[in-house]
Amino acid sequence: MKMLRGLAAVAVLAGASVGAAVPAQADTPVMQGVYNYVSEGKTGTWTIYPSCVPVVGDLREALYLPVGCQLHVGPSEGVTGGDARLVGGLWSFTTPKREGMQCPDGSWAPTIEDIKFSETSGTRSISHSGACGLPPGIIKVPFTLSFKEPLPIPVDQYPLICEPGGLRRCF
Repeated sequence: MKMLRGLAAVAVLAGASVGAAVPAQADTPVMQGVYNYVSEGKTGTWTIYPSCVPVVGDLREALYLPVGCQLHVGPSEGVTGGDARLVGGLWSFTTPKREGMQCPDGSWAPTIEDIKFSETSGTRSISHSGACGLPPGIIKVPFTLSFKEPLPIPVDQYPLICEPGGLRRCF
């Protein structure tokens, strides 16, 4: 009798594990297209191209999640671009600027721009080390994004082909 209960428990657990093998859905969509960027009266565009690799998970099924993606954010005049990764639910990238801040004497000092954004808004944090005789600081500037148009060329978000089963090598 104990053996029957043990086998029944194993069968129930095996059935539950098969039912749990459903592919996960992405919570955060992968951005793609041309977006209008507006920050304190300054406008520009970001052209965002995604490049993703399926997440392997437990080797049973490839998971198409944004955590395996990188967004190439193409800059425009006066608007910083870079390669963004998903961190804590926000797309994020950091860009050093050699001439990021103009000093009172007319010379330039380096800054570091840390940009975090979602589909509709974000924050640009500009940090400087106090090279102009000013105390070091961080300036946080909010911005908004709005979808303008699709990309001029079609983009395959997942360009790699992964083997079915086994080690899930992607090439």
